[in-house]
Amino acid sequence: MPDTTAFVHAIREAHQPFFDAVLRGQVWLSAVVACELYAGTRSAEEGRLLDRLLHGAAARDRLLVPSVEDWSAAGRLLARRVRLSGTLRPRDHLADVLIVVSAARVGGEILTANRAHFETWANLARRSGMNVTVGRGEPSAWGG
Repeated sequence: MPDTTAFVHAIREAHQPFFDAVLRGQVWLSAVVACELYAGTRSAEEGRLLDRLLHGAAARDRLLVPSVEDWSAAGRLLARRVRLSGTLRPRDHLADVLIVVSAARVGGEILTANRAHFETWANLARRSGMNVTVGRGEPSAWGG
């Protein structure tokens, strides 16, 4: 499951194989990532591309929307990390933790350019019994 950094890279590079993989249902799209992408659109064209990707993922049941259980698990992970590190501001990490927890629900791999950050959360999630991994986030490395 690509995170926001992977999608941004694909959009800026106009990486068609990545888009095709999303539209064919070979790639999960997180609703959290979609929100971050919409918030960062730089043009109407980017907005239309996101619309197409979002609708394509939804049509193939590959749109991953955080459930009530995901929200609860994210809150527990944030609380645990605050207890462990003490200086964390949970609101600064909520989106990423929701992405990790949602990906874990489907036993997914998060593809990101920000591996160290996501690996910290994925390690914490795995210690809580979740099944999630972190991989390389450049679409050219895996999208064709």
